[in-house]
Formats: sequence, structure tokens, C-alpha cells
Amino acid sequence: MRPGLFVCATPRSGSNYLCQLLASTGVLGVPREYFNPVGRRAYDDPEYPDDPRAQLAQVFTTGATANGVYAVKAHPFQLRDLDGVDPLVELPDTLLVRLRRLGRLEQAVSWARVQQTGQFRAGDPAATEPTYDAKLVAASLRFLDDEEAWWDARLDPDRVLEVTYEDLVADPQRVVDRVAALVGLEEPAEIDPAVVTVRVQRDATSRRWVERYASEGG
Repeated sequence: MRPGLFVCATPRSGSNYLCQLLASTGVLGVPREYFNPVGRRAYDDPEYPDDPRAQLAQVFTTGATANGVYAVKAHPFQLRDLDGVDPLVELPDTLLVRLRRLGRLEQAVSWARVQQTGQFRAGDPAATEPTYDAKLVAASLRFLDDEEAWWDARLDPDRVLEVTYEDLVADPQRVVDRVAALVGLEEPAEIDPAVVTVRVQRDATSRRWVERYASEGG
């Protein structure tokens, strides 16, 4: 079996973008949130199972490319209650890619907006218009700190390829090349922009929220 990839992320870190880039190469698996049944049913499989064992099996089928590389992406809150299933232990020969966003306040603002609008991707309909809420931004910062702490406690830093959101945005092909080198691919892993549909949601409203929260001593 070829090695697999586990993208260890936190919400609003650019993980959907990274995973679409990896999938677009056709040789680095199809990393999706296979332990997020609500999301899978909403975006690509109306019959997606709730059973964690069945979700684990999806990693090796739906999550694999023709060359045998499989991939999955997850956030800590999706892994905490899987009825005894521990993907970090049960996925063999898995290579770990940890994605971080250095701009934690920007990440928290993005997560706060999602809590209000339900708009996880740019193409999703917004349930409501976002309204600045300092308490919600603060709660989002605490939530993201807890998510990062969970990865810190579970992952051996010597086994992890570290990737940042900022590097991903600046040079996506270079980041994909680093992942391909980790897997040890001999074939090229070229991004196909035509199949990458994720777009940056950051806008003037996000910037205003960041500036206001910082200016008010957040």
C-alpha cells in the first residue's frame, strides 16, 4: 500500500483550499473531511454514513487516487467522539501534514463570521449578514487555541510536515511539491487550477473586524 496523507488542520486555516489543490494533482489522494458526515452529505454524498467505521473505510476508497495514495483531512473537534475509532492510530503508514494559520486573529474573525452566516465556502448561501461581535471573536480565539493544543498533545513534531496558510496563499505549487516530496512520489504533482473551486472569503468586512478588535484591546 502506498503511504497516506493526514491533513491536520483547524477551521479557517485554508484547509479546503489545500485539499482541493492536492486532489487536483490526481496523485496525492482526495483529502476531505471524512469524519464530518453532515458536511459530506451537504457537499458530495447525500447517503454518507454516520458510522465512524464506515467513514474510516471511505478514506481508502473515496479518499484514494489511482496510484494508491489515500488522504484525509480533519479538525480536532471532529475526532474527539468517534465511538472508539482513532484515525491517527488506525490509518497505517500515514504521513502527517499540519496546516497552521499564523494570523490567528484573522482566522478567529473568519470563524466568528461562519458561526453567524453558516457560509463555510464562498459559494455557500449566507443565512444572515455578519455583525461585529467582540465576544464571539474572543470565543473563536479560545476555540482555535484549544484546537491547536489538541494537535500539540497528539502529534510528534518530528513526524509532521509543517505548512502555513500564508505560504499556501503565496505559492501553492511549492507547498504541493513539499507534500509530494514527503510522500516520495516519482511522478509530477502538478496543480490543475481548473478543478480548484475554493476562493478566498476574506474581504473588507473581515479587515474591519480585525482592526476593530485589535484597536479595542482584544
